[in-house]
Amino acid sequence: CLIPNEIKTGGIIDGPLVFNQLTCNGVLEGIRICQKGFPNRSLYADFFDRYKVLAADLFDPNEFLEGKEACQMILDKIKLEKTRYSCGLNKVFFKAGTLAILEEIRED
Repeated sequence: CLIPNEIKTGGIIDGPLVFNQLTCNGVLEGIRICQKGFPNRSLYADFFDRYKVLAADLFDPNEFLEGKEACQMILDKIKLEKTRYSCGLNKVFFKAGTLAILEEIRED
């Protein structure tokens, strides 16, 4: 829900207030990401858990790796085109159809 104005009167929209709410809720960031063509996303931990089998030989079970680094190693190992994904702070973002490609590779 968005609050259109501070005075709680119908028909009046306080643009900066609405913009600030959309920014704080992450709506604008989500729109920006989708506009760039990365509609699918996965937390690094979730991606690693699902796709670590694709690069099992790279990981030592006694060694800790940051999620972003581990995911990048998997993506490099399978030679996924860099234009098909983008790494953020907490998630890896994928272009449409990329998860289907990853699943096909995983099944083989």
